[in-house]
Amino acid sequence: MSINPASEISLFNIGDIVFNIIPPAYSAYKKHLEGFGTWVNEFLAKPNPGLGRTGAVCPYIQYSKEQEFFKVGVYTRPHPVQGDIITMIRHLKDAFIEMLPVDEKDKRFKAIAILFPNLEDDEVTTIIDDVQLKLKPEFVSLGLMIGQFHENCQQPGLRNADFKPLQSPVPLLAIRFMVETDWPFLAGDPILEDAYYNNFGTVNFGKKKKALD
Repeated sequence: MSINPASEISLFNIGDIVFNIIPPAYSAYKKHLEGFGTWVNEFLAKPNPGLGRTGAVCPYIQYSKEQEFFKVGVYTRPHPVQGDIITMIRHLKDAFIEMLPVDEKDKRFKAIAILFPNLEDDEVTTIIDDVQLKLKPEFVSLGLMIGQFHENCQQPGLRNADFKPLQSPVPLLAIRFMVETDWPFLAGDPILEDAYYNNFGTVNFGKKKKALD
């Protein structure tokens, strides 16, 4: 009988890191979690001159943290198999959809980040980048986004190609709801564009796309 790898993940509030309220299973990863928490607080939640706009790098994250909508977990096994990680993230996707809040007003503020502190450098592409690419269509079809983050992630910012907002100190995969400003990440792929239309309508997408062009 196969084991659901998601059952090994203990999710907790990102705000608990600063108070050292970390699940015992993750005690060996305290420094990784602290580094991740500092990156979230000092980079994602703050303005940055390279961003090309005003406001925080991630405008949703402060409220998400304050309301305890941002959950964190750690995958602790070494040398993971890509198929197992895909299965795990699919199970976590289902848990994420059911996770509070579920109301239309606040559900866009919730997120799950799964850290992979034991990945070797040559495993990052297979476990982080490739898993994100494989799962993105099915996530987007449900109105969700899956994000890839690691030290060498070359995904550029929307307004500055030299700005790399996804370069995190620990490799991770993140799950969240799609928001209107995600459209540039979906443009050019008919399947992903249709998913955006289903969530936000063709008019909004057309206006935003024209403005960017």
